[in-house]
Amino acid sequence: MQRRHGHATFWYENFRNQEPDSLAQGWETYDPRPRFGTNWYGLRGRLSILCEAYSNSEFPARVGATYDFVREILSLAAEERTRLKAAVESPWSRDSIVVRSVLGPPTAADVVAEITASAGQGSNGFAPRRRTGEYRTIRMPVFDRFVATRQEPRAVGYLLPPRLTEVATLLRRQGISVDRLTRLWVGPVERFRIDSVAIGPLFEGHRTVSVEGQWQPDGDVRAEAGWLLVRTTQPLGVLAAYLLEPLSEDGVVTWNFLDPELRAGGSHPIVRVRGPIRARTEPLQ
Repeated sequence: MQRRHGHATFWYENFRNQEPDSLAQGWETYDPRPRFGTNWYGLRGRLSILCEAYSNSEFPARVGATYDFVREILSLAAEERTRLKAAVESPWSRDSIVVRSVLGPPTAADVVAEITASAGQGSNGFAPRRRTGEYRTIRMPVFDRFVATRQEPRAVGYLLPPRLTEVATLLRRQGISVDRLTRLWVGPVERFRIDSVAIGPLFEGHRTVSVEGQWQPDGDVRAEAGWLLVRTTQPLGVLAAYLLEPLSEDGVVTWNFLDPELRAGGSHPIVRVRGPIRARTEPLQ
């Protein structure tokens, strides 16, 4: 980008504080949750790149820079097509899935920063700034990676009681295969005991929900015909597990699909199967 088009690039997001004397506080990337599309594609086993032009530039400049960036990405993808294809076709081989994460330790870097001033259009971190054309190279911490704070062992599958049709509909809309048991299945499962339930602030029309608790062995469950089975060995098994794990930061618990089912001291309605599942099933239509 720099050599061919004269555009410098950097990791997406913003300075922790945009005031000129506070830039040394560092640069911080954006949220890791899959409610943001680029992360969602990653959980689907695909590669994604977020492209955003410098928001303080004039509109024509942003369009031009975006065009050049997309062109270079497509050129790179063509050059690296064999490696890219191998990456997206490789099976999920990890034995755990990350359901919660935080920004990891920063790396120190020399960052070229344009000094900006308030444009008089608000004081929050997303308010437009006035460009000055003055640039400084500032040594600062760069927060551009995340580390796991909670991982869950990879389950073979999840069993849902028949009443959770709304959850099954969501999964199928995402392209995840859901099967219905046609006969009784009896086998060992894990059940999640809920210690606490917390309601978050309003976000896009939802009061998001989070729970704390732990999985516990629950002996054999009798899953009658009609129960729903979601296997994690399918192509979208990572996404399925992330959505169904109760401690997930952005799963069905977060987005209110299970509100009537959640109470402290109770159990999460979806059970986890760690061993082989030899059950008679049919695809849910």
